[in-house]
Amino acid sequence: MTSSPPGAQVRVDGLVLAVNEIATNSIRHGGGSGVLKVWEDGDFFLSQVQDTGRMEKPMAGRLQPILDEMGGRGLWLANQLCDLVQVRTFENGNVVRIHMAREG
Repeated sequence: MTSSPPGAQVRVDGLVLAVNEIATNSIRHGGGSGVLKVWEDGDFFLSQVQDTGRMEKPMAGRLQPILDEMGGRGLWLANQLCDLVQVRTFENGNVVRIHMAREG
């Protein structure tokens, strides 16, 4: 039986939580559905959620949410847990891509 390096499970759990938050945002705020893709690229795990929503706040997920406001935590949480979170808004919707190194 092989053992994982210290912290590996924490990173996996963080990635799963971040992907869940972004997918949930897609359903709640991005038109009711989205497309989730997950793959590996070298030393990184990547996840991408694409939907038909429009993100109007350029700093979404970059600023710490106000504690007594509803919402606004999913993207921020993903930014805290993952190595890179890219948010792109196009004419036909949003794309959020998460990068997580295999080992941190």
